[in-house]
Amino acid sequence: MNESLNFADFYGGEPPGEHTNAIRWLQKKVLEKAHKLPQAFRCRAEWEVFRDDMRARLPGVIGIPALPPLRESYTRARIRVGEDAICERVDVYIDDDYAMPVFLFLPATPPDAPMPALVWNPGWPEDKWKPAYQAFAVRMARQGFAVLIPDHAPFGETSPFENKAGRGMVLMMAMGEVLGISQLALRAAETMRAGEYLRSRPDVDASCVAVAGLCQGGMDTWLAAALDESFCAAAPLCSESTFAVHMHEMASYHSNADASPFPFGILNVCDVEHLHAAIAPRPLLVRANLPDQWWPVSGFHRVEHLTRQVYRLYDAEDRLGFRAEVHEHNLTGPFADALEAFLLGIRQEG
Repeated sequence: MNESLNFADFYGGEPPGEHTNAIRWLQKKVLEKAHKLPQAFRCRAEWEVFRDDMRARLPGVIGIPALPPLRESYTRARIRVGEDAICERVDVYIDDDYAMPVFLFLPATPPDAPMPALVWNPGWPEDKWKPAYQAFAVRMARQGFAVLIPDHAPFGETSPFENKAGRGMVLMMAMGEVLGISQLALRAAETMRAGEYLRSRPDVDASCVAVAGLCQGGMDTWLAAALDESFCAAAPLCSESTFAVHMHEMASYHSNADASPFPFGILNVCDVEHLHAAIAPRPLLVRANLPDQWWPVSGFHRVEHLTRQVYRLYDAEDRLGFRAEVHEHNLTGPFADALEAFLLGIRQEG
């Protein structure tokens, strides 16, 4: 031991405690990894090479499970909601011994032609029973839309535990990790299966199925839409930052309730801004909520910057809408109004 060596010499001027901080060490690793990801593309061809490689590699890296082909799904009930909407309780086929429980809201009077549809993704730890989500689904059913709200594992009817956000999530993530399935990857697979189910219905316009969600449901939205071009449009709400900014900025003042939003290894392939950009040139509505301190605004800025750049390569920046609001963390007020206008615009365009 060299007792004559002072702190400044040994720690490079940093306080000694910082050199024993594992979080700080990992934050620097995140920064190093994130800085290697491209943030500019000279042309569409250069972007599409990156995008296609990302789509090919990402499912294997984060563990998106390969589901068997869609089979018949079981409708448990069909009830009238108010005067002008129907709710179907459906078990959507996932695998031979697992089905995803959903509510599907439909117009009470079937339209003359196949209708547009929406997959709405609840956030963490929400499910299909949230009143604001059901109210919005009825609102859109009255305007001729089919709206599907799933229970994402382990929430709603997908696990038997009362403490689904605690015990249920720990068990889901633990089993997923030993199998190589990230929690957000499983939710993306469920989202894509929900879209596939809607497109299989004869009363739905298969070319006009959009996807949207709030908070972790917004993450499901931008991940599923980036990988699955069958979704005609996407609207992630209250879910805009980057994994890099989460780790090197937000971790200094705030900690998430669990690690479920963070798929393992994703920074080896891309970050959130690349996934938003991969939705181009389809319509994309992005809304942030300024009071949500868990979505740092510097990450929102990075997402918007790259996404706009890529949409310009397709001359499609007019299909893009980025904005922040000051509101409650819910599908109400300006978020519900913006999503409704967005969906009506898609129907008119399509």
